[in-house]
Amino acid sequence: MAISLRPANPDDKEFCRRVHRLAYRDVVVRQFGQWDDTLQDGFFEREWASLSLQVIEFDGEAVGCFSRDVRPEGISIDQIELLPQFQGRGIGTELLVQQLDEAKQPGLPVRLQVLLENRARSLYEKLGFTICGKTATHYVMESAMGVADPAIHPVLPPDRREETGGEGKGP
Repeated sequence: MAISLRPANPDDKEFCRRVHRLAYRDVVVRQFGQWDDTLQDGFFEREWASLSLQVIEFDGEAVGCFSRDVRPEGISIDQIELLPQFQGRGIGTELLVQQLDEAKQPGLPVRLQVLLENRARSLYEKLGFTICGKTATHYVMESAMGVADPAIHPVLPPDRREETGGEGKGP
């Protein structure tokens, strides 16, 4: 399985928007009861402007988007979004294992947030992530590498922690 990452460029914006819509639609409807294109496009636009997105390629084909933030206190997984037909193939697992391996040597925690109704939570738990906090819409999870205090080491900026009605960091 050949998985690679490349920086997203302006030509990738509509691809990333499509991935966002397809990757999150089911879980957003399950959690919030409906999908609102305008609201979700607003979330996407903020992420496009603020995150250093990378395009996930699988055997040379663009299949998703990924973003992380590496800080002295740990690695925050901001986004893992895969087209539905590429979910369940081990691509997201491989990306997470890479992050965990990178964090292991310096002993850094890896953190992410996942919507309360997102089935990806079980994958994260299998990889050793545990719930260390909860917002109105998300679980805050961390690898066993360290102990997090979400108030000190947030995955989301403080003004977005209690957002409702949309997706957040991590699937």
